[in-house]
Amino acid sequence: MSGDSQFRVMAEAATRGLSSRLPRGFILRAVLALSLVLAAGAYLATRFRVGYDDQAHQCLPPHRLFLIDRHDRTVTRGSLVAFAALGSQMGPWFRDGQVVVKRAAGVPGDTVAVGLDSVQINEVEVGKGLALAHTVKRSPSDFVRADVVRPSHLWVMGATADSFDSRYWGFLPAARVIGRAYALW
Repeated sequence: MSGDSQFRVMAEAATRGLSSRLPRGFILRAVLALSLVLAAGAYLATRFRVGYDDQAHQCLPPHRLFLIDRHDRTVTRGSLVAFAALGSQMGPWFRDGQVVVKRAAGVPGDTVAVGLDSVQINEVEVGKGLALAHTVKRSPSDFVRADVVRPSHLWVMGATADSFDSRYWGFLPAARVIGRAYALW
C-alpha cells in the first residue's frame, strides 16, 4: 500500500471512530452553540466601539478608555457623547469624521454664556476660561458670547481649561452624535 493510500485509510478510520463516539445530538448542539456565540459577537461588534484618548493633555481626565454604545444616541445634560468631528470647525486638531468624546454640557433650550474667566450653562459654571484662544491664534474676547442652544444641537465640553470644545467652535449638530460614551479607565 502506498503512503497516500495508507494515510487515506487511517483518516477514514479516525473519522468513523470519531463519529461513532460523538452522538449526532452533541454535534448539533455544538454547532448551534457556536452559531449563537458568533451571532452574539457580531451583534456586540456592531453595537459597541472602544475609544482611546491618546492626547498628551486629556480633556476628560483621568479617563483615557471609553466604551461607545452606537445603538444609544440618547443625550442628556452631563452625559458623555461620542461624535464625528467637523473638520471645518475642529481642524487642524481633529480631522473630519474623527471620533471625539466630550460631555454634553448644554442641550436644546439651555442658555450658554462664555466669558473670559468662565463658561456657564443656565447660570451654573461648567468650565474655566479660554486657555486655548492664543493657541488658535485669536483673542480670548473673540469667543465671549451668550447664546441659546438651538434645537438639534448640543454644547459639548471637556473637563479641563485646555479642552478644544464648543467654546472655540460652537454648537455641535446632534446628527453628528455616534453614540453614548462610558468612561472605562
